[in-house]
Amino acid sequence: MSSSLCLTPTCIHAASEILYNLSPDYQTIDPCTSFDALVCDGFNNRHDIPQDKTSYSTGTIMSENGQTTLRHILESPYPATSEHSSFSPQNLLTLTASTDQDNFLMIQEAYNACMNETTLQSLGVAPLVDLIDQVAASFPVAEGAYGEDGPLGETDASELSETILLLEKMGVSSFVGLTAGADDKNPDVVIIQAYPAGLSLPSPEYYQDNDTIATYQAMLGEVFSALLPTNSSRASAKQLAQSVVDLETKIAAVTPPPEDQSDVTKYYNIIKVTDAAKIGPAIGLDSVVKSLVPEDYTADSMLLAFPEFLGNVSEIVSQAPKAAVQSYLIWQLVNVYSSYVEGPEVEAIDRFSNTLSGKDPGTKAERWKTCVSYVDSTLGWILSRFYIEAAFSDDAKKYGDQIIMDIKHQFITKLNDLSWMDDSVKKLAVNKVNNIDQKIGFPTASPNITNPDALQAYYSGLTISDSFFNNTLASNAREVNRTWSALGKPVDHGEWGMQADIVNAYYNPVGNEIVFPAGIMQFPVFDLDLPGYVSYGAFASVAGHELSHAFDNSGRHYDEHGNYTDWWTNSTVAEFDQRAGCFVDQYNAFTVPAAGGGNAAPLHVNGRLTLGENIADAGGVSAAFAAWRDRVASAGPDQSLPGLDFFTHDQLFFVFYANWWCGKTRPEQAVQYVYTDPHSPAFARVLGTTANSRAFRDSFNCPVKEPTCELW
Repeated sequence: MSSSLCLTPTCIHAASEILYNLSPDYQTIDPCTSFDALVCDGFNNRHDIPQDKTSYSTGTIMSENGQTTLRHILESPYPATSEHSSFSPQNLLTLTASTDQDNFLMIQEAYNACMNETTLQSLGVAPLVDLIDQVAASFPVAEGAYGEDGPLGETDASELSETILLLEKMGVSSFVGLTAGADDKNPDVVIIQAYPAGLSLPSPEYYQDNDTIATYQAMLGEVFSALLPTNSSRASAKQLAQSVVDLETKIAAVTPPPEDQSDVTKYYNIIKVTDAAKIGPAIGLDSVVKSLVPEDYTADSMLLAFPEFLGNVSEIVSQAPKAAVQSYLIWQLVNVYSSYVEGPEVEAIDRFSNTLSGKDPGTKAERWKTCVSYVDSTLGWILSRFYIEAAFSDDAKKYGDQIIMDIKHQFITKLNDLSWMDDSVKKLAVNKVNNIDQKIGFPTASPNITNPDALQAYYSGLTISDSFFNNTLASNAREVNRTWSALGKPVDHGEWGMQADIVNAYYNPVGNEIVFPAGIMQFPVFDLDLPGYVSYGAFASVAGHELSHAFDNSGRHYDEHGNYTDWWTNSTVAEFDQRAGCFVDQYNAFTVPAAGGGNAAPLHVNGRLTLGENIADAGGVSAAFAAWRDRVASAGPDQSLPGLDFFTHDQLFFVFYANWWCGKTRPEQAVQYVYTDPHSPAFARVLGTTANSRAFRDSFNCPVKEPTCELW
């Protein structure tokens, strides 16, 4: 059956985007070896990375479109006449509408306070200095002791733990990260969690680069000479900067690699809270934790990831000069709060950060972008409510649900057909797929963003004023309190970890849930009015990716209820590990150029760190393609898009998949990603995933039909 041509404005728009993004030589490039170039060379030719960004991609453009929508919301009057849905202002009862308007005014006030640069400049760094003085008073160093003091004494331990507590209450981590979250082995219970922290540079590798360390130390010296609390400390700024760098360098040397920090079999370690004092006596973690938990909660046990890290850091800190530790703690505070003040005293921080990621040192984002992001991070659920009003529909939600149900069906079919998985494991794996909670578009609980009263209750106690800095302090304090007050209560499975406008998605193994904010369900990744191969090639591949995480090297350790448990047979584990090893070797072979160019050897992708994402990419495309083909078989062929008749519909599925990954990244940022990001570079996600797709190789008639690596 031949298909008709879609000539609607939406179809013409989608086709033109693809034609612009394709290489001018797309008809002659070999898709089997250079599919990234075929699909994306046009994108790279017509897009430069904006000055204020470290990368630019299809996803970036979607995010920018979303930010513009949010800006229009925040700079426009309350949308009183909107009739978009059942919870639109026009359809609310009078009393509820009044609450809705109050919520709207709250986000506008937060935005306007952020936008008022005149007030920010007149205040300067004074609000930040007040916080610095609090830290200095909590962990004091005698005026004449800078540069003369020795290691910490026994009497300093209580002061240090009190200061760590003070910082934690402001939302600032120091030597160890602290939070409260679901217990991996009992996902309905909230427990105290501690994990390695303490570094200001992106990863331990940066502390081995002499040029980076020299620039970092110079920046610290400049900041310290302006912001340290006393005359003698400011006079010793250069020496203290070096001591802080030395301290962080020692912490970097004992920091577990990122692939271990994300491995539940390595980080899951339950101890008595009282034992934290024995493991890391200089840090006083037990005292900090007991002061953070609710009054009616008894802090008996906690998850301490990598106890040896706490022990090593405790030893490092105990041998450091007190002035170095004070300067370090002040720097942690300044590093978090400097972006909420204006003044020459903190400009060196932005210059250093820009340089580290490859941007021009003096680059600054437009203020409205900063303030839209600020409101989204502080009052994000109210903003999400109005974003949904502007950019998402009930029909879009239904279509998303359909796609994800199709993906689940395909994954179950795949599981049942596997020859290497034991039948007992298959049965449990199918149960796990059926039990995955799919959350699409926006939350309707915790909070229900369609209910203005629920939103008002969610943010109750948070006062928003015309003071940008005070709003930040209040919001951070509220978030810290919200996190710790969850102890002693059941895990709230209605919560989302991303606002509705975010262009992303995630799988949460402890909740056995997949979450797709409305932000990623937008053109050109998702659209009801386009042929199915568009939304299935892009969005369904993302959906399949997230579901595949339930069975990657991390997710496979969690059962259908989100419990970390040993539910696979030994033979199935051995078969999985053998196939997973193929992915590790495959992606280890991909490289990115070293920053700065020259003759430096390229950096290899870390196939172990990126393993879960690479497995998920392959599984996602496989399930999405099968789901789309089943839809075509039952509903008939999709329409064609104008100007793309060189490709079959099967091939266009993969073109729209790869189009999602079109983009470019500054070399310095690409290096940082290799060290820290569990995702492979975008080009590798195209080349690796298509090499691992039997359907791709069939569609483009590649000489080798067998996938390079295959699990799901």
